[in-house]
Parts: sequence; C-alpha cells; structure tokens
Amino acid sequence: MNVSGVGKLANLNTENKSAQKVLTDSFGSFLKDALSSVNQAQLEAEEVSVRVALKDPTVELHDLTIAAQKAAIALDITLAIKDRLIEGYKEIMRMQV
Repeated sequence: MNVSGVGKLANLNTENKSAQKVLTDSFGSFLKDALSSVNQAQLEAEEVSVRVALKDPTVELHDLTIAAQKAAIALDITLAIKDRLIEGYKEIMRMQV
C-alpha cells in the first residue's frame, strides 16, 4: 500500500480550498464594489437634489435630471441582476441529482 499518495491528496484538497476561498472572496468583493457604486450614484443624486432645492447657482435642473436617471438605471440593473441570480438559484435547487 502506497501511503505517500495520501499526502499528495491532502495537499491537493488544501490547494483546492484555497483557490475556492480566493474565488469566493473576489466574487464577494466584486458584489460589494458594485453595490457601493450603486449607493454612490443614489447619494450623488440626493446631493444634487438638495443643491437644486437650495438654489445653488452652480447646479441646474438638467444636472438633477441626469443624476436621478443615472441612479435609477443603476438601481434597475441591480434589481434585474438580483432577480436573475435568485431565478438561477431556484433552478439549481429544482434539479434532481
């Protein structure tokens, strides 16, 4: 019986878990960055809205419209992606193994 092969399998399993952790971390950081940018667009639209309400001469109405549309589009895309992810997850859970 060759026992040295077991050590190689243990190293392979450890490397595989390490690679999986890196993938999970990078996907998690990608999602965090994406949600952060959507939040930033919402905050910018709110800031422009306040500046227009305070009659800041450097901000015009079309700036508010553009900022609000950017925020709305970013939120719509985020919700569409969330819906597709949930749909995909449900489809995987319905699969028979």
